[in-house]
Amino acid sequence: MKRVKKINILLGLLIGLVCFLIWQWPDNRLHLIFCNVGQGDAMLLEYGSYQILVDAGPDNSVLSCLGKVMPFWDRKLELVVLTHPEADHLTGLIEVVKRYQVGKLMKTKAEHTTPEFAALTAALEARRVKVQELMAGDKIKLNQVNLEILWPLESTSGVSSSFNQWSTVILGQYGVFGFLLTGDITETEEQTMINLASLRPVEVLKVAHHGSKFSSSQKFLEAVRPKLAVISVGRNSFGHPTPEALARLKAVGAKVLRTDVAGTIEIVVE
Repeated sequence: MKRVKKINILLGLLIGLVCFLIWQWPDNRLHLIFCNVGQGDAMLLEYGSYQILVDAGPDNSVLSCLGKVMPFWDRKLELVVLTHPEADHLTGLIEVVKRYQVGKLMKTKAEHTTPEFAALTAALEARRVKVQELMAGDKIKLNQVNLEILWPLESTSGVSSSFNQWSTVILGQYGVFGFLLTGDITETEEQTMINLASLRPVEVLKVAHHGSKFSSSQKFLEAVRPKLAVISVGRNSFGHPTPEALARLKAVGAKVLRTDVAGTIEIVVE
């Protein structure tokens, strides 16, 4: 009787393990995962067994997010993109670089003097991660997913006290599904892209600068016409997301999801 009970227990464990593996096994769908990292940005793009991490938040919360959404046996990020070198976007990358195999890191030429940026640079050097500078016009292909860098322009001059003007803007396309990741750009950068006619309607917009009133201008939103707008935000003293930004998103008919309300947000595209 005890022997039968042990066999049943082992069989149950085996079935549970198989179900867990099936649940974790990569599929042929695009996953856009906006990690809940508080007042910061961290987004994982996953297709099959390939992952691209865009920013990593203000602390190590991103590690928990990656641990939940990536298969437990997969410890490689094919590409990491740092949109700009401010702490709420880069701090989590320090431990990510130490704990994961990173195929390549892409960033703008903007550099910071903060301890966090220095620690990230040291971690990249220690792990011998290839670092590549990016700018508008660069293209990245991940199987059926095509990414195009819209910003910054090569002609972007100087680095002011704000690094927002250097934020990387990524336009993604998967079949007829489009998405736009905007870092912390402001209305100035938005207007330049409008003038260059580099924008087009998308299904998903990562709202710039956590919903700041100085981003997501009406003209910009009318150019991209998002069906869904995701705001990566946490408790803050800036009033993000601001009533002004939320009103403009509502005016173009965008459904708004916020990580401070919904937690980690995953969008799956067939």
